[in-house]
Order: sequence, then structure tokens, then C-alpha cells
Amino acid sequence: MKPSIRLSQCMIVKNEEKNIRRALSWGKGIVCEQIVVDTGSTDQTVEIAKEMGAKVLYFPWVNDFSAAKNFAIEQAKGNWIAFLDADEYFSPEEAKKILPLIKRLEKMFYPSLRPHSIVHLLANLDINGNVANTGAQERIFRNMPNLRYKNRIHEMLGLTDGGQVFALNMIKELTIFHTGYTSEAFKEQNKEERNISMIQMELEEHPEDDGLWSYLADSLSAAGRKEEAEKIYLRIIENPEAAIGEIRKNTNWANLLKVRYQRNSCGEEEMLYAYQKAKNGGYTSPDVDFWLGEWFYRKGDEENGKKHLEQALQLLEQYTDTADLDLPGQLFLVYQQLCFSSYKRELLQEAIRYGVLALRREPYRIDVLSVILLLLKREPGEEETAEGTFAFLSKLYDLSSFKNKAFLVKSSEKNLFPSLTKKLEALLSEKEKEFLADAGEIF
Repeated sequence: MKPSIRLSQCMIVKNEEKNIRRALSWGKGIVCEQIVVDTGSTDQTVEIAKEMGAKVLYFPWVNDFSAAKNFAIEQAKGNWIAFLDADEYFSPEEAKKILPLIKRLEKMFYPSLRPHSIVHLLANLDINGNVANTGAQERIFRNMPNLRYKNRIHEMLGLTDGGQVFALNMIKELTIFHTGYTSEAFKEQNKEERNISMIQMELEEHPEDDGLWSYLADSLSAAGRKEEAEKIYLRIIENPEAAIGEIRKNTNWANLLKVRYQRNSCGEEEMLYAYQKAKNGGYTSPDVDFWLGEWFYRKGDEENGKKHLEQALQLLEQYTDTADLDLPGQLFLVYQQLCFSSYKRELLQEAIRYGVLALRREPYRIDVLSVILLLLKREPGEEETAEGTFAFLSKLYDLSSFKNKAFLVKSSEKNLFPSLTKKLEALLSEKEKEFLADAGEIF
């Protein structure tokens, strides 16, 4: 008989009454048990978790995430574990993939070669539910006696016998959504200062750990202490003997450029110095070019800005590492900038291409659509017939949707394209025409 997959869901919590229902809901029908370890909640977290059928246990908080997580793991009976935080969840579509994915992995490898864990995409959401940035995490792993978390903070899985964890990269196949790193969530739970304090405790024991210094810089930056973060990033990248992995090196190069962009206090020489350091080190992170490109745009140098943003997009297409990235959450902005820059420089096909990419992310942006309409209207005979433009828009928008039709009518009117307006209005019912006439400015 083939071994069955039994997935235990574990989490540690403290005052998560806003998130606990969603955190437990995704696992219903997927996991064999739900284990919630409370570290001192004073709200309704525990009551809600019990109401939802979770097994609730208690562990005193000792400023050590790994200790609490390892206690939870020891309670699990499944042969696989999904260990998400309370502010992380799988969508229903993603949750359905988990058990088939694990079963597929069991068939793909001989028992002695099977991976210990699965690396998947982590999509950090902003307050509006849009992806702000992405990273990669190991949240699903085998339940093995010698596989446990280590480090007080920025905890990671490790083998207690000193062996190497085999983590299979599946970031193209599985995504977790994370709401807890918005600025609002940080302020509410004082996460920045907590993280800084815990990393400083680790550094007291391991002052030469460059990886910890790098994580400290990340937390200082998130707390708004950009100048302190910049000094640490700079010190690490200027130290040729810094003992950090390639992924952290890429993160440091990108984050140094990011904090310098955010501080807006350095000149081109300093930005290019950081960029050259990354280039000499063989960077692969698209965020390196993204932040430099944004800096050039802000300075009014659209030629260099465009060059580096396009380089960032090329790197993103090739990117397979697991470092956090800001670029995926800023793609609309990048496409919009490239659309406008291409239009100004009379690179008309590029302007349309980038405009379409922008509209696929934010379809109701009149400023972007206006560029496309102005360019299409230039085509011979198009201003009189709008046939090509109408066909183009019908591929980009669902013209059975009233919202889409209304948006396109308003856009064509704004851009003085009456032949297009006439074609679009012909799609409207009398009721829709009346509503649109009375609605005024709706986009």
C-alpha cells in the first residue's frame, strides 16, 4: 500500500483575532489536524481557534520564534507539516494544489533523495490587497525528528545532525499570501522594534555574523531608520570577506540602492558606486536595476531610467532565486513609465506594447489608454473609421461588461475620437446610455 499524505497545519500566535479565522479556514478539508500554539494572547484568538476546531496549546514567550515553532512541530502527527503564520494563507485555488503536489514529489524521487521541504512564492500584500513585493519561503516540510527551526528570529529549517536541508524550489507552482508586513500591520503590532531588539540579542552572541547584520539593516529600514540601515548595507558590501550567501548579497546590493533612493540624499556618483559594486559582484536581482532606474527617472534622466528599467524586466524574466523582490509589486508603475518615455521619444510600437502591459495590470487608467488611443488614431484612415482601434480594444477588454464599455466611451470622448465613441456607444443598451449620461465623471 502506498503511504498516504497526512498534512498537519501548525502555527504560533499572539493576539491574532483579526487573522485567525482566515488562517485556519484554508486548511479545512486539506489538513488532518490544526495545531495552534498560543504565546500569550489577551484577545479572542484562543476562543476563535477552539471554536474552529483547532487543538490549542500554550507556550511561554521567550523571545525565540524557533523555540515556539519547534514546540508546535513536536505536537504534529502528520508526515508533512504546513507551518504558516496567522497573517499568511493559501487561496482556495492554491490550497487545492498542495496534496497533489506532495504526492507528485513522493513519486519523483527515490526515498533517500526526497526533498525535506518545498520552497514556494510568498506574495506580500499591501493594504489594498495588491502584491507589494514577493519573496520565497519554506512553509511546507516533512515531519522528521531531526528537522527543526533554528535562530531566535529570521528562523530557518535545519537538520540537527548538521546535514544540508534539501529544499525543492516550487515558486512557479505554489503561492502563499501574506498580509502582515504592511506598514499598518507593523505599526499595530510594533513589529519593527520587536524584530530589531531580537536581532540585536542574537548579535550580542554572534557579533561577527554578517547575515544577522544584514537582517538588522532590513528591520531598521522597515522601521524608517534608513540612514542606519544604509551604513550597515554599505559596510557589508565593502567587506570582501563578508560571510553571506549569494541571495543575501543580491538583497544587500538592491537594498542599498533602495534606501539611497528613499532617502533622496545622495548624488549620481554614490548611486553608481553602489551599482558598480553589484555589477562587479555579478548581481542577478532585478531590484538593483529597478531602484537605479527609478532614481534616474526622479532626476529627470528618462534615457538612463528607461535603460535600467528595461534591464530590470529582462532580469525578472530570468530570475529563479528566492530573495525578496520589490519589482513584481511595481510592474504597473514600470510599464507606465516606459510607455510614457517611449511615447515622448517617438518609439511608438514600444509605447503601445508597454501601455498594454500596464493596462493588463490596471485596466482603468485613462492616462495610459490615452497614449494608446492617440497613437492608434494616427494610423491612415483610423480617425475616420476607428476600425483598427475598435478591434484592438476588443482584444484588450471584454466588451460585454458595462464597466469596460463605459470606461472606453469616456476615454474616447476625452481623446476626441468620435468615430470610436460612436462604435462603442452602439454596444450600449438604452438603459446603459441613460445611466452613462447621468453618471458624469466616473473614472
